[in-house]
Amino acid sequence: MAGLHLQRRRLLNRLANIEALLTMIAGPKPLNPETQQYPEVTLQDLGLPSSAAEWIDPPAQALPEVTNNLCTTFTDSMFKASAVATADQLELAPLPEILPVVDNYFRNYNVIVPLFEETAFMRMLLDWFSFSNERSMVSWAAINVVLAISYRVLEGRPMDDPAYAQCVRNVRSVSTEMMTQVEDLLGFQVLLGLVILYQGSSEIQLALVLIGSVVRLAQSLRLNSKQTLTGLSRAGKLQRCRLFWLYYIYDRELAMRSRSPYNQIDSEMDMECLDPDPEDSLGVISSPTSSIQFNYLRTRAQLAYIQGKAHDLLYNQKSQKLTRDQRITSISRIEDMLAEWTKGIPVELQNAESIKRLLSPTAANILMTMWYRHTECRVKIQSIFTFEDEWITRVSRYLSPAVIEINDDEVDGEVRRASLTPLPPGWTECAQYSRLCLGLLTARQPTEYILWLHTCGSYSCLVILIVNMIEFPDHAYVAQDRELLDNCLAVFKDMTSYLPKEPYEALLHVTIQLDRRARGQVSRAMLAKGEMSFSPSNAELSPSMTWAMLDEIELQ
Repeated sequence: MAGLHLQRRRLLNRLANIEALLTMIAGPKPLNPETQQYPEVTLQDLGLPSSAAEWIDPPAQALPEVTNNLCTTFTDSMFKASAVATADQLELAPLPEILPVVDNYFRNYNVIVPLFEETAFMRMLLDWFSFSNERSMVSWAAINVVLAISYRVLEGRPMDDPAYAQCVRNVRSVSTEMMTQVEDLLGFQVLLGLVILYQGSSEIQLALVLIGSVVRLAQSLRLNSKQTLTGLSRAGKLQRCRLFWLYYIYDRELAMRSRSPYNQIDSEMDMECLDPDPEDSLGVISSPTSSIQFNYLRTRAQLAYIQGKAHDLLYNQKSQKLTRDQRITSISRIEDMLAEWTKGIPVELQNAESIKRLLSPTAANILMTMWYRHTECRVKIQSIFTFEDEWITRVSRYLSPAVIEINDDEVDGEVRRASLTPLPPGWTECAQYSRLCLGLLTARQPTEYILWLHTCGSYSCLVILIVNMIEFPDHAYVAQDRELLDNCLAVFKDMTSYLPKEPYEALLHVTIQLDRRARGQVSRAMLAKGEMSFSPSNAELSPSMTWAMLDEIELQ
C-alpha cells in the first residue's frame, strides 16, 4: 500500500506542477575557474568504515597524448555524422507521439537515475511546442537525449533503429554548444546523457572522451563544490548534489573499464553525500510487489569511491612500486570495503531470481549493472579478468593434455595441478558474484545495449564459473551452474553478430573448450562417487538432459 500511495502522490505532483514555472538552477560562469583544493572525501562521508582509510595517492590525472587525438576524432565524427543544426532546423515529432516516450523515461528510468528534474523538463517540452520563437538548441538536445535513452535503454532498440539514430544525430549536431553551456545545467545533463548512451554501444571510445568534457564542464559549473549550494532551495541543492554523484559514478566506471585515468579527483571535491532517505524517493529502487526500498544512487556512489581505490592500486604508477606484501594488504583493504558495501544491500537484491521476481525489468537491469561493476572490481584486483596475461596463461593450461586428459566418453582424467598456480584468496567471492551476474544476464533476453555494456564482464564471469567447476566438480551449485553456463553460452553465440570477430570469436572458442573440460571433471566426480552409472549413451544426451539428474542429487 505504501508503494501505491507513493506512486499516486508522484502522479498528483506531476499533474499539479506540470504548468508550474521553475527557474533552472543557474551556475556561475567563470571564464578561467581557479583550481580549488577541497577536503579529502573520507570513508565516513560515504557511509563506509574508516578501517581502510590509508591508501596510496591517486594517480596523476593528466590525460595521455592519445586523448587529444581522440578528442579531435570525437569532434570530427560528430560533425561528419550530422550537419550542425540551426535554430530554424530544430525539429521534433508531434507532441502526442513524444509524450508517452518521455513519460516512460520519467516513470521508469529517471526515478532511479535522476538526470533531469521532471517538472522543469515537462515545462520546457510544453514551451517548445507552444512558443516556436523561443526554441533553443540546448532544450532541443535535452528532449532528444531523453527520447534516445527511452528508446535505447528502456525499449531495447538497436543502434540502427531510425528513431533512435535520428535522436543521437540531432544531439551530436549541437554537442559543441553543449560543451560551452555554463548558464545553466542543461548542457551538462545532455552530455552526461550521451555518455549513458555511448557506454552501451560500439562507440564506447566516444564515452571515454566525452566523460572528460563532462567533468570539466561540471567543474566550470562548480558541481564539485558544496559552496555553490548556499542560497539554493532544497530542490536545487538536491539536483546539484545528484548530478555531481552521477558524473562521479560514470567517471569512475569508465576509468575502470578502460584502464584510463579518472577525471574527478577526490581531493578536489567536497560535495555533500546523498541523503540515505530522500523525501522525493529519487534514486531509490522500490518493488511494486514488496516493501523493499533500496537507495541505489547512494550505494552506487559508495561503489564508485571503492572503484577509485581499486583503480589507484591497479593502474597508478606509484602502485607499481609496492612490495608484494603491500599489494596484498591493499587488496585485502579493498575486499573489506566491498564486503562492508555489500552489507548495505537487502539480501533479496543479492539473488538473481528474487531480483527478477521483485523488480521491474528496468530496475533489474540497472541493478545488474551495479553488480557487474562490483564483480569486475573484485575480479580485477585479483588479476583474474578476461584480458589479464597471467590469468589467460593459467586458464589455457587446462586445455593441455598434460593437465587434463580428455576422453571420448566425457569422463576425463583428474586435473594435474603441478603446473597450475593457486587460485587467489578471494576466489569464492568472485565465483559467487559471477554466478549472480550471469543469472541476471540470462533472466531475460538481453538487449543490444545490455550486451555491449557487459560483454567483457560476462566473459570473465563465465570463465570463472567454468574454472570453478573444473577445480571443484562436486561443489554445491554444480547443477545450477551447469544450466547457467548452457544459457550463457547460447547468449554469447548470439552476441557474436554484434561484436568484432576478434577477439570475441577466439574467446568464445576457448570458452567452449574449457566448458568441455568442466563437464568432463563433473562426470568423473559423479562416477567416482557412484552417483552416475556411466554408459556410452550418457555422452549422447544434451547438456540440459545430462545435468537434470543433478537436481535430485544432494552434493556433499
